[in-house]
Amino acid sequence: MGGDTLVAAVFEARRSELAGRLRAKLDGRIGREAPLPDRVRELAVIQDEEGYLCRAEPDGEGGATLVEHNCAIFHVASRTPAACEAEVALFGEVLGADVLRERHIASGDRCCTFRITPRT
Repeated sequence: MGGDTLVAAVFEARRSELAGRLRAKLDGRIGREAPLPDRVRELAVIQDEEGYLCRAEPDGEGGATLVEHNCAIFHVASRTPAACEAEVALFGEVLGADVLRERHIASGDRCCTFRITPRT
């Protein structure tokens, strides 16, 4: 019932709701003006608290790589791209950065990896 359109709408609503909570946590823990690698590191801590087995690695060029070793919504993510597209958009929104997913658990990789760079 509703198909892919409904699933996409649900994940868009979830992304919008999560964005506010994540932004508030990040701002409260390290401040809005913290450098991007620090914000990515703190996002990894938050994601780890949510069960994503997450870590961050600064890239030495003002950005970072975020790695998730667990997918809490794997069964949904493996059926529709909407879940993962919403996650990429969420990270970009809360970090104010460009986010590129390089590896993807739902596609058979062992982890999801995101290259996060300052927005151009």
